[in-house]
Amino acid sequence: MEPYKTVNHKEIFNGRIIKMNVDDIELPNGKIAQREVVLHHREGVAILPIDEDANVYLVRQYRHALQRFTLEIPAGVIENGEDPKDCAARELEEEIGFRAKNLKLLVSANNCVGVSNDKIYIYFAENLIKTEQKLDPEEFIEIKKYNIHKCVKMIERGEIYDSKTILAFYAYMLH
Repeated sequence: MEPYKTVNHKEIFNGRIIKMNVDDIELPNGKIAQREVVLHHREGVAILPIDEDANVYLVRQYRHALQRFTLEIPAGVIENGEDPKDCAARELEEEIGFRAKNLKLLVSANNCVGVSNDKIYIYFAENLIKTEQKLDPEEFIEIKKYNIHKCVKMIERGEIYDSKTILAFYAYMLH
């Protein structure tokens, strides 16, 4: 099946992280429908770090879009030309101060496929080596350590609700 034909395109915003468009598309029945689209300038990575004692390292940070603090796995944006695995290694050290001897891709996924092209690569990190946290100037995060079974219970209770974090646990359990 061919993609639907765009009959009208309008860029309504172009920022540092995202671009927003409003497109009129022709449906298979010939009718025209409007679609609002969020295009991310770069892809992202997230890392599920688990130590030898089955502890998971999460970050607690303020998310303005939700106007609350969240518990999430470490994550970040892939720099231009950067390999996703290299980005995962960099973000792991920057956000929680660890390197991983083993870094394995668990899954890649598109978030919010109805309105966005946002893509994330989710890695599993094990055999962790303590280094030093190297936060960006605009990052204010707190590192939290929980047993993996407690994390699963926190997901069940809705205390962890970040989709990439939930997907990481699900993909890890499948492997």
